[in-house]
Amino acid sequence: MSVAGRLGSISTRMLIILALAFLLIILLVYWVIQTQAKPRILAMTSEIVVETGNEAINSIMASINHVDGLAKATSTMAGGLPKQDDIYKQTFGNLMQQTDARIVGGGVWFDPNMYVQGRERQSFVWARDTSGVMQPLTRYNQARQTPTPYYRDWWYIPAMYARHDHCVWSRAYVDPVSNQRVMTCAKALYDSRNQAFDGVVSFNLLLDNLGAAMKKWQDKLGGYVFLVDLDNRFLAFPEQSKVTQTTENNPQGEVVTARQLAAQSPGFAPIADSLERINHQLIDEALAKDEGRFTLAARSILSTTNLDKISEQESKLLSALLLLNIDQTFTLVDSHLVETIAVPDDFILQQPATAFVFRMPFTYWKMVVVKPDNDMMSVANALSDKLIQAMLLGFIPILLLTAWVFRRYFTRPLKRMADAVADMGALIEQKQYQQLSAHKLPASAVSEIHVISEQTNQLIDRIVENEGALAEINVHLEKQVAARTQDLQQAMNELKASQVQLVRSEKMATLGQMVAGVAHEVNTPLGYVRSNMELVGDNLGRFDELIQHTEQLLQALKAPNTPPEKTEKLIAQTLQCCEAIKEDEVSEDLADLIKDGLYGVDQIAELVVSLRDFSRIDESKVKEVDINDCITTSLVMARNNLKNLDVSTELAELPLIQCNPSQINQVLLNLFNNAAQAIPADRKGTLHITSSVDDTQQYLAVSVKDNGVGIEESKLVQIFEPFFTTKKAGEGTGLGLAISAQIMEQHHGRMEVSSVVGEGTTFTLLLPVQSTAHKSKPARALFENE
Repeated sequence: MSVAGRLGSISTRMLIILALAFLLIILLVYWVIQTQAKPRILAMTSEIVVETGNEAINSIMASINHVDGLAKATSTMAGGLPKQDDIYKQTFGNLMQQTDARIVGGGVWFDPNMYVQGRERQSFVWARDTSGVMQPLTRYNQARQTPTPYYRDWWYIPAMYARHDHCVWSRAYVDPVSNQRVMTCAKALYDSRNQAFDGVVSFNLLLDNLGAAMKKWQDKLGGYVFLVDLDNRFLAFPEQSKVTQTTENNPQGEVVTARQLAAQSPGFAPIADSLERINHQLIDEALAKDEGRFTLAARSILSTTNLDKISEQESKLLSALLLLNIDQTFTLVDSHLVETIAVPDDFILQQPATAFVFRMPFTYWKMVVVKPDNDMMSVANALSDKLIQAMLLGFIPILLLTAWVFRRYFTRPLKRMADAVADMGALIEQKQYQQLSAHKLPASAVSEIHVISEQTNQLIDRIVENEGALAEINVHLEKQVAARTQDLQQAMNELKASQVQLVRSEKMATLGQMVAGVAHEVNTPLGYVRSNMELVGDNLGRFDELIQHTEQLLQALKAPNTPPEKTEKLIAQTLQCCEAIKEDEVSEDLADLIKDGLYGVDQIAELVVSLRDFSRIDESKVKEVDINDCITTSLVMARNNLKNLDVSTELAELPLIQCNPSQINQVLLNLFNNAAQAIPADRKGTLHITSSVDDTQQYLAVSVKDNGVGIEESKLVQIFEPFFTTKKAGEGTGLGLAISAQIMEQHHGRMEVSSVVGEGTTFTLLLPVQSTAHKSKPARALFENE
């Protein structure tokens, strides 16, 4: 066969068209990968880096918040302690001994003259020794050993000017004693009596674990990760030797800044520029917020700090931090990404990279993730290469298979027709008539095949018309039945869900009434306890005045040149103050006030114990219980609702029974509240509760009787039905008694009621002495038909 003849073959032409279409698809796929997939994958990779970076920031903030909370609690505690050495040494010594191993030191640093009048320095400081044990230090109180006072140090001054409730973090530095890299968390200390500034509380946080944390995130992200502080000094870096240098003033080593590293390694300059730009933005935000306060704070920090301890730039950053942290907030869902930077030639990776800069709240530390561009594009490149290779390798067998199938089935049309007719016969035998229309024979250029196809298709139309219509109706009816069944099942599920929700609503309503009563009961004793404490504080001022006169007299007696008339005058003043205290009976008043306060506290404690007994949250669901205890506890819980009623009890000695005390308490509380609501406002209400064992010795009986309006006889048979209520609209759900009756049934007991209109109602609970509430029992739906 000639070449022209082969090209005229339908099979050959189809193979050529298939090959051209396949090549076109490959070109289209390649174009889509280059223009759409790669940018999208790059963006997704960046999003993964950002999400992981935010996760790392949140992880670090958890440790920072721990130290921040410790400093806040310590500051509050220190402000309320008497200024006595033994108390501070014991209190803070115990506190420091219990701190985490990451805290390597800290203390309480009082401002001059704030601890003892005339004493310049007074601090209580602790640090870990070589074995890791926290030990007290005294050298900071000795001026000859510390010629530069600590109250002018570069971490003390910012804390003094801070007006927010968070730590002020120092820059990273190397401790001169332990040679460990640390940072100081400083928190202002205020006198609890007058809220005057007293000094600073500090904790030194070891930074070694930051390196391990950065290594973990680095392994997760690729590239490298490092952390800098507010002044862009390195807190953690993959190669720590690159960011630490020794100087004449700091032979133990000094942490460099990002700008100093960029001067040594120009490839780091884009990242250093970004870090400085972020700091300038921080200063600009502070200037825009309050330029006057910012300038005053920056100058004050710079001028009052020890010489050469802080730079002008760092004082501005600290001032901005103090000003902006007042309104700063932190949530786990916030993104901390500040800037994304292209690094043409990173000095660590030795290749182009992208740097992601994150900023931490409160501290304004910055974390930088540097990821090679090759890593970010590797997924897209690998996907492109593998996809094209797979398409090229798969094309040849697909082409051969297509040629074989095409030749076989195109050259044998009659066999295809026979196979199609056989398929139709199988469908007819299976009575799947509607599917015959999808198997009609296609038209053909061959006249004989066309006649057979046309006649066969007419036959299919008749079968579908006559037999298929009935089958279609049957199928439609089956679908309707299935749909109705599904609708009924869904309605049943919704009804069950509504039942559970209504039961929970009723329980929450009862709980709301109980909480309101408890709050009222607690508020009364708490009010006069507070009042008594205020009076105690006022009377203590009289003793402070006596102590002041006594101290002046002692100083005068110790002085050798004190005139006698001055001494006599001081003695007279002291005696006069003492007589005034005796005449006013201040000591007796203090004793009475404290006794009254303790009585109020006892009342609150009694209510708390009753609340615990009521809830029984610390006990198993079913246990042996004295029903009288449940009655007493529930009366205490309902005391606020029953305050206008004369409540009387007649409780007999009862045997213990097995029951769920929390559920029994719920039933009793519901009955007490219903009784209180059933008594008109113009009638003096009474409530009488009795407990006993019935004559058969098989049941415990608890009777709740009120003198309310009563219930009509026609409604007595309905009160245990769900949603039925005799209250006004909006005052009740009608579920309280229904749930109570169900609880009694689950305990194999029952609830009885008797009522006389105008005279009152009596509810009686009957619980079996040998209760089987702990045994399994089929649950009954609250709304099922009897």
